[in-house]
Amino acid sequence: MSAIKRVTNTSEAEALAALLNGDTRTKPTVVVTVASGHTDPYADVERIAAEIGDLADLYLVTTGGHTWAFSNKMTPGTQVYGGAGRVYPIGLGWNVDLKQAPLRFAWNKSEGKKLTGQLIDDALDMAAAAGLFDSARTASTRERRAGTVRSIMSERALVDLVGGDMASIPPQLAQAGVPIERVLAPGMHVDGVLEKKSRWLDIRESRPTADEALKTYAAGDVVPAQVRSVLAGSADLRLHPDVTVELFRSDVTGDPDDDLSALLTPGEVVLARVIATGPKWRLSLREVREHDTAREALSLYAGGPPWLDPDAPPPAIVEHVETVPSAPEPDESVPDAEPVPEAPPRPAVPSPAMMPRRRGEPVRAVRPAPAPSPEPMPAREPAPAKKAAVQSMSLQVTAIKAEKAHLEAELAELRDQVSGLRNERVQFAKDLARAARQVETRDAELARMRSQLRRAKQRTAPPDVALPVFADRERGFRHLVEAAWARRIPVGEQPTRPLPEFAIGDRFLDSVDALEGITVDKIADVVMEVLTGLAEQSTGRELHQLRTSAGGNAAPQSRPDGAVCYRVSMQIHTPSARRLHFWKCPDGTIELSRVVVHDDMEP
Repeated sequence: MSAIKRVTNTSEAEALAALLNGDTRTKPTVVVTVASGHTDPYADVERIAAEIGDLADLYLVTTGGHTWAFSNKMTPGTQVYGGAGRVYPIGLGWNVDLKQAPLRFAWNKSEGKKLTGQLIDDALDMAAAAGLFDSARTASTRERRAGTVRSIMSERALVDLVGGDMASIPPQLAQAGVPIERVLAPGMHVDGVLEKKSRWLDIRESRPTADEALKTYAAGDVVPAQVRSVLAGSADLRLHPDVTVELFRSDVTGDPDDDLSALLTPGEVVLARVIATGPKWRLSLREVREHDTAREALSLYAGGPPWLDPDAPPPAIVEHVETVPSAPEPDESVPDAEPVPEAPPRPAVPSPAMMPRRRGEPVRAVRPAPAPSPEPMPAREPAPAKKAAVQSMSLQVTAIKAEKAHLEAELAELRDQVSGLRNERVQFAKDLARAARQVETRDAELARMRSQLRRAKQRTAPPDVALPVFADRERGFRHLVEAAWARRIPVGEQPTRPLPEFAIGDRFLDSVDALEGITVDKIADVVMEVLTGLAEQSTGRELHQLRTSAGGNAAPQSRPDGAVCYRVSMQIHTPSARRLHFWKCPDGTIELSRVVVHDDMEP
């Protein structure tokens, strides 16, 4: 558990600023502040300390004038105060790029849980990036353990370890940058290195490499990919968290004037067809048809969930906005501020409390006078000098009373202004939160519109290209197969993956016309995959011999001429998924037999 270092005075605040801006830090530094008028922070510093362990240092800056001392020593835009928190990574890059140390805000105690989680995740992300998880792997506080994932809770996987105790796995120790529910699932077996103090289980060593995970993909497969970044003429897609594939405008749309930033949203999950496999992967969004059956995304661990969900709504993209004001506004009490010149001292105003009295005697009201008269004198006209002094004192008292009344009125007005400003601040905070929600909603709508526009362009042929029409059905289908081959097989691979001659059976075209729920373009695509051998490399096609019965040892369907019937999936995970039946003749020639629904087992 990390020690919580409290910053309570100017010297400690300046020392913290010097530490952050120096070059001696070997760990990230978490700084949590207390809002003005409060004694405790919104964030749960005890939980932060428990979860970050010895991977980061933790400072709690109390409220007071020393917050000015800290802010004045920091680069503008890198301060933290007012109940907010910030994690500063190792090095000084955050002084230039504020996104390296994002400011995390909470407006009240109810938002403290969110703030706490953000600061913990920031600290763990920065510790992982700095290699701090790996540096102590041989320390005595660690041991190798195994267990079973019990549940996913609060962005952590809870694990029942062999032996009866428990551990937790944060995303940083499974797959950084991917939500833990997309990496692990209840019931999975996991093993790794347990950090005894924090009870973290590091399972990264057991994660398959990207090459091992991607070897199940073959050319022709339609697979999910995540948009990483978008420019006007190109975009980067992630097939795997560690594998990025670059797409160009021609891979997404046929219109050379299209701006890809109007069609793709960073973070969006799209379906792409694999044109070429690694090490030089090639993908195309244009080659995906509406009725194509997509493969599931890869599982990052054996038995885990797909790391991408194609049905997830597009993310709301909110541009980074640094919310620190240009002029710091730490705590309102500023004892070290510029001294205000004092007004000349005024004569003391006599009051009953200033008069001597006997024990038990009530306070007596007296008239203002320069000094009390020792003995009452007979009534007589005061001397001219005394009369003038009395008049002068009376005028001063009257003036002081008038000034006091004026100051009290000003004070009341200022109090009203302060109250009004506080109310405005609360209202501004509500308006800001409302505006942020509206921005997220609009961004989500924009992302959906981009996705719809891209799909509409994929379904619509360019207006200046006329689709050919054939009176001869067989010639028309052969044209579609050849077009699919020319479109999907790169020019450089066409000599080594030619389109062979094939035969079309008597019942094939009638079955194409009669079969619903799939387009003829899709059927032609699958036929092209069968002819070029792509279907054999694709596990999603489920290519196998059609047997005479459901028994595993049943003989395959065959003809007297020695041809054997094969069955290949054109759709999966859909009702009455469509299948293609074809004959493989002894000389290797393919003869198309029929297209059928799943339950039709006739050759």
